[in-house]
Amino acid sequence: MKIRYELILWYSSFLKRIPGNIGCFLRRKLLPLKIGKGSKIWDFVQIDSPSKISIGKNVSINRYSILHGGGGIDIGDDVLIGPNVTIYSQSHKFTDKFMKIREQGYVTKKVVIGNNTWIASNVIILPGVVIGDNCVIAAGTIVTKSVPNNTLIRNKISIFDSKIQ
Repeated sequence: MKIRYELILWYSSFLKRIPGNIGCFLRRKLLPLKIGKGSKIWDFVQIDSPSKISIGKNVSINRYSILHGGGGIDIGDDVLIGPNVTIYSQSHKFTDKFMKIREQGYVTKKVVIGNNTWIASNVIILPGVVIGDNCVIAAGTIVTKSVPNNTLIRNKISIFDSKIQ
């Protein structure tokens, strides 16, 4: 079991380093995940548990993003995922204060991202989150709760959001 996992890590590490459209094509064809027509996974994207990830049509997943599919990830059509986005569908259990966290196992909850959604750079999406259709998740946002359709989510208010008088 450990040797098989080690081989999968080596295989994935090699595939994620191939740049450009050729790399996108090879990842599309060789990674064990469901991926729709026209979708691209750019170089240096880390994908864990790819068999539990489903990607729709015309999706772009940008460089240095991490998709941890332990609990399942479903990504709709026409989704843009910026660089350095992290999507976790698995987390550590930590309910027993007398037991080491690493020995408590995991909690898995599927993440769902709707159609025509833009997830900007450096966003973190936590397990169990459902993001609706036609949403924009602004750069640097940490998404801990589900987001309804047609919603703009911002993490911080900038000076440009102030009222102009």
